[in-house]
Amino acid sequence: MKDQLRREWVALMQEGAHGQATRFRLRAMRLAQLVRSADPDLSAALSSGLVESSTLSRLSPPEASEGIGLLSVEPQPTLGVTPFWPKSVSSELQQIVKEWTAQDTLLSAGLHPIKTVLLHGPPGVGKTLAARWLAARVGMPLATLSIARTMNSYLGKTGQNIVKVLDYAQANPCVLFLDEFDAIGKRRSDDQDVGELKRVVNVLLQAVDQWTGPSLLVAATNHQSLLDEAITRRFEASIEFPPATKQQIGRVLKSLGVSDGMAAGLAHSLQGQPISNATRLVTSARKRAILGGISFETALELAGADQAKAESPIEHRRSATAALHTAGKSAHQIAKELGVSHTTVLRDLKAIMEE
Repeated sequence: MKDQLRREWVALMQEGAHGQATRFRLRAMRLAQLVRSADPDLSAALSSGLVESSTLSRLSPPEASEGIGLLSVEPQPTLGVTPFWPKSVSSELQQIVKEWTAQDTLLSAGLHPIKTVLLHGPPGVGKTLAARWLAARVGMPLATLSIARTMNSYLGKTGQNIVKVLDYAQANPCVLFLDEFDAIGKRRSDDQDVGELKRVVNVLLQAVDQWTGPSLLVAATNHQSLLDEAITRRFEASIEFPPATKQQIGRVLKSLGVSDGMAAGLAHSLQGQPISNATRLVTSARKRAILGGISFETALELAGADQAKAESPIEHRRSATAALHTAGKSAHQIAKELGVSHTTVLRDLKAIMEE
């Protein structure tokens, strides 16, 4: 670590002396991340200086035509929870971090780190957490696009908003996170879409294909099948997040202080649901224990029972249908496994896609 810090400081001085503003800023952000645990005050000072500095050519986060911010920028993103991804997902994320932390070595060989990443899988399996984790590990701000604010009813404004966001990320090193990517990257053959969205897809095609800025572009979608195939092909890395397993949910619960025995039971009842439901359940139980003057275990049992009652049979069936569909099961196979008609499965799949 000491040798790495020495190299980073020397490189920072060289880039500053040569007026390489973009690389200087990226290097300083990485240094702030590296020294955070050993010297949090220095880390905070570096980050604050970067935010306030007027000597670097830094743009403000772009606004939509109505003056509403399109991007939410976190200079130092934190996770809040411990991520538990399958080994296949973890190894691919680690590879991205490895390339970004060693990008000088790659650049000297005429190569560059992975610049564009597509995260896809069912809701609540850790895609957003992965974007935060990448930003924290490579020491860059997390800039999250507001899809709702980007989509503009006025003809031509949506494309303009997308261009503003892309221009910002080209000038400011960050992890640019485009969540709900299928909302703006839909297939151009979709006859239900107006021409404006098809023009947006063309903008995205060009942007992803020619992404050369100092930022890492990360897009996430719950419905990869809705994306235009031309866009999907252009991402350098495509990481599939499979449905959460009982083991994965159990590890999350245990990391939140749930006993082994109770975690196993809850993991079974939460199977097929988003991992975020497990976190929500534990948080609800902690509040219930404090306000009701009961033990955490008792509150957890009550919260689990309430959640089971709250989920209607239709919601439960659709959760299971979504998980099986993502796992590659056909509509006929899902119908047989769940004991429902083929027509019911098709209707549920259509409802899930429209959510």
